[in-house]
Amino acid sequence: MNSDMPPIPLPLPLTTDSRIPVREPAATTADYDRYFHIARHAPDLTSWTRGVLRLQAAVLADLPHTGLDDSQRAAVLTGLLHTSHAALAAWLHGEPADGEPVTDQGADDGQARDALRRWKLGHQLFHLLLTTMNSTLDDTLAAVGAARWASVRHGLERLRTLYDAATAAMAYASDFPASVYANDVRPTMEPPFAPPGFSGTLNQEHRVMTERARALTAALGNLSPLTPSLAVIHHEAALLRSAQRRNRKAHAEICERCVPDGASLLRQHTTRRRSGRATYE
Repeated sequence: MNSDMPPIPLPLPLTTDSRIPVREPAATTADYDRYFHIARHAPDLTSWTRGVLRLQAAVLADLPHTGLDDSQRAAVLTGLLHTSHAALAAWLHGEPADGEPVTDQGADDGQARDALRRWKLGHQLFHLLLTTMNSTLDDTLAAVGAARWASVRHGLERLRTLYDAATAAMAYASDFPASVYANDVRPTMEPPFAPPGFSGTLNQEHRVMTERARALTAALGNLSPLTPSLAVIHHEAALLRSAQRRNRKAHAEICERCVPDGASLLRQHTTRRRSGRATYE
């Protein structure tokens, strides 16, 4: 090799959008998990069950102090029942779970503190319900493939009740005045407490659920007209779609109540980035 040859330059790092990179990176799924106190690793069944018990105990202790109506409380309780069932079923061939549920009996430090705790507790409940939904979606898709039609019907029914429970969990998480959200809760999801662009789109369990739900919809759409109990399956699928619509409507209403102008943190961050880029153009 000729030592007089000039060295090959190191690669020049450039952004994919051909702009000067912003100093603060946008929020990631890891930031979302950190904010809502979700420890994402590979827990064994014992530690996972203990986490379920702790969360259930905390929600049950707080539920009587909320403004949820009877149907919303029933939906939350039904969702907790399904998660308990899933946990017990997982232990069917293992040792019983030990430990008692832990209830946080801390002192009342004011409306803002209670609202922030409920906001995070409700999101943890939402994630637990989504986890149960994802396992139920896997089981239901497997039942479709194996032509176990009774299991398909039962899976669709369970998914509907879990969807309604998730809708109630959103109502629970946001059960405080909109002014408290604007002044006390929302700022905790902005710098310096969280990276810019914090968003519910960073919810990993929801992304998995959406993907699996689409797969189930496609699988049901491809069923033969000769499939046994097809009318009943279509009826259960229609009820599930109604639950999904209720969920989207409830989420939109919560957003409108808490953020009337519709400017999410992610949208604000995107707008600021575009504004910053315009100064260089």
